[in-house]
Amino acid sequence: MILKPVATNLITGFLGSGKTTFIKALLANKPAGETWAVLVNEFGEIGIDAGLMGQSDSGVVIREVPGGCLCCAAGVPTQVAVTQLLARAKPDRLLIEPTGLGHPKEILKTLSSKQFAEVLSLKASICLFDPRKLSDKRYTEHENFLSQLQIADILLAGKQDLWQHQESMVLPGDEPLSAKGNEPQSDQESKRLAAHLREQIATFLAAQQLEGELFYWSKELKLNDELLRALARPAKANLNTKATPLGAGLLWQNAGVFAIKPLGAEPQSPEAPEWDARGIVFKSNKGEGCYSYGWIFAPDWLFDLERLYRWAKALDVVRLKAVMITKDGIAALNMLDGELSVEELDDAMDSRLEIISRAPLQPESLEQQLLAMKVAE
Repeated sequence: MILKPVATNLITGFLGSGKTTFIKALLANKPAGETWAVLVNEFGEIGIDAGLMGQSDSGVVIREVPGGCLCCAAGVPTQVAVTQLLARAKPDRLLIEPTGLGHPKEILKTLSSKQFAEVLSLKASICLFDPRKLSDKRYTEHENFLSQLQIADILLAGKQDLWQHQESMVLPGDEPLSAKGNEPQSDQESKRLAAHLREQIATFLAAQQLEGELFYWSKELKLNDELLRALARPAKANLNTKATPLGAGLLWQNAGVFAIKPLGAEPQSPEAPEWDARGIVFKSNKGEGCYSYGWIFAPDWLFDLERLYRWAKALDVVRLKAVMITKDGIAALNMLDGELSVEELDDAMDSRLEIISRAPLQPESLEQQLLAMKVAE
């Protein structure tokens, strides 16, 4: 029985904005003795984010819902997923991460409904974004990304480690953001440059009449107390805000719809993959102008990490995520717009790889390339 409403944060952000990394940082701040639940909804069909979070803490319960269905306007998938997770985990706090291609307004409306009025205490919603993408019309004119920014109580400019030393950053309709100097030669100059860029990012966002409070963060930094306090405040987002482009241009048209899929009776136990004769599962999805292709490989498959890295780096895709069992250990691969990172994980039940592209690909060809990277027994 839930004795008090569960503090709940909705954590949004477009593809590759760092939502999963941010949730890991939040989980690191979980008070001892509390149970936190995380509901993750991915656009792809195979479910990778729970593996990337790498949580073995008994006080953290992670539930994945592949397929992007939480954002359905009907609200049914959200109701089912949240109800099951609350009943099973009985958490002190709930973090919800919808797909980066989803419509967060629909989720907030569901969470704010009478059904959850005495069950959830809706706290500040947060939208993570990479400031370097504010010059990319694929983001600034995409209705879902705009909606994420415009309903957020907190705007978190992430990946500061990747942009704070840049000499310039171009924003739409403006001259490049610039520190008006050469490459920083000292810590003092580096700090001055970062402060200058932060100031202009704040000015740009303010011009868009966004109501969220702006913070900056990098995965190398601990979450500061001010941000943690902001996350604990009651939600106040305006759900009636209409998404308008951050600059001129037409909005993308939705290229598909998500299917509503029933959730299993055991929300914490992932369904066993339905392996083919080779020990492989393949699934695909499409919608919101994107296509996803995902593979799961049985745990006895062992991959060549160096070849896998070179292969992934050469792909012309929007997004790649993977947890792979390799001869060098378990590797988490994460790529957005050609920027590829690799981290070591402690454990994995199997190997999983997902690709998101704006154009249809040839999955048969991609699969053959993956098979060629298997290490001979």
